[in-house]
Amino acid sequence: MSAETGSYRLITRPDFDGVVCGALFMEQDMIDAVMFAHPRDMQHDKVDVSREDITTNLPYVPGVHLCFDHHVSESERVGPMENHIIDPKAPSAARVVYDHYGGKATFPLVDPALIDAVDKADAAQFTEEEILAPDGYTLLNFILDGRTGLSRLRDFAISEEQLMIDMMTYCRHHPVEEILQIPDVAERVRTYILNEEFAELQIKRCADVTDNVVKIDLRGEDTLYTVNRFLVYALYPECDVSVHLTNLADRGLVEIAVGKSILDRGNKANIGSLLLQYGGGGHAAVGTCQVDPDDADRVAQEIVAAVHGKYPNPFIVKNQKR
Repeated sequence: MSAETGSYRLITRPDFDGVVCGALFMEQDMIDAVMFAHPRDMQHDKVDVSREDITTNLPYVPGVHLCFDHHVSESERVGPMENHIIDPKAPSAARVVYDHYGGKATFPLVDPALIDAVDKADAAQFTEEEILAPDGYTLLNFILDGRTGLSRLRDFAISEEQLMIDMMTYCRHHPVEEILQIPDVAERVRTYILNEEFAELQIKRCADVTDNVVKIDLRGEDTLYTVNRFLVYALYPECDVSVHLTNLADRGLVEIAVGKSILDRGNKANIGSLLLQYGGGGHAAVGTCQVDPDDADRVAQEIVAAVHGKYPNPFIVKNQKR
């Protein structure tokens, strides 16, 4: 299908996939505004939408002009809808947008390598070497990923949201080597590199390995150093699940984040279903829950036991694609 004409607002996530989705719509002059939203905000009707909105990589909500997505759970939840453009086989939402409007024939000036890169990033298909020494689009993805935590350590010249919007313009026609030299990107790259070694030492200092599970207890740390979220799996290749404990000082709670290794995808536990038992949730491969500090040690111990098999585990995933 050829791209439309019109001025729509794009609502998307603030990450690499969202940036590339925005770049594609900008390339066709389809959007004149961008808003970033969290999936839960969409699900809980906290975002006002209209027929002037296009959403990508977010849960479908009635009333939008078009919704582009690639999560199989949304296909099952929503069912067939004329304005719900979804391909569960696509690695990224950007790929859905790109293919829907005709691919290279419609976007001749967009390097196909950019679309391949966002596919790789969204599917977390990184090697151990790329995790330990990222460059090119892999490094750009980590810089744009809010879970890396760069904003925790310092204030940058422009906000994360403004950086995302700027990247929608730069990514369209500039090679990644040039993008990484742009001052607002370069200062984040420097911060990432400066903190890499500290982050690695912090992980090792706070790690406790039980068979195939590594628990990282950060509750006693004053500073949480920036790091790509997959480093723990490169440091502990024998582990296929990680459990992170972090204080949420503003809420008086402890967050427990559980994820499966992207280097060893053999663990069959359904993380989201498991954490649902503790008031949290997520997907088959990753999820979080927030618990009272007095319960954190017990809950973490039970989670570790569940994903490495000491207790009978009813939370075995049947379909790991979300």
